Amino acid sequence: MEDSSSSSPPAAAAMVVDGGEGELDPESNSLQQPLLKRSPTLTSSHYAMVGAKVSHIESLDYEINENDLFKHDWRSRSSTEVLQYIFLKWTLAFLVGLLTGVTASLINLAIENIAGIKMLYLARFVKDQS
Repeated sequence: MEDSSSSSPPAAAAMVVDGGEGELDPESNSLQQPLLKRSPTLTSSHYAMVGAKVSHIESLDYEINENDLFKHDWRSRSSTEVLQYIFLKWTLAFLVGLLTGVTASLINLAIENIAGIKMLYLARFVKDQS
């Protein structure tokens, strides 16, 4: 095995001068130099407007629908209609969660039953073979 320091030329010797331009030859690049040069400046901004404050993290909040028609419609509702809306919204969220849980439980039950039936068939098959 050859010594890598004797076979690879230094970075200054790897410069190829063509018409006044200095470019590194990719074939003679040493292992200590990075292949890609990084820009010291950021290409994207990591500042986000969260409410009225500037935050250094990105926000995944959606814009609130605040147009005049929406505000007028919301103000014209009585307090009982607002409470009905809130109650129905939470009831719907509860029903979605309940149906998701029931579906997951039924899938789990089906998988366990199928595995049990498979185990019985395999036990019967092994018993018949011996």
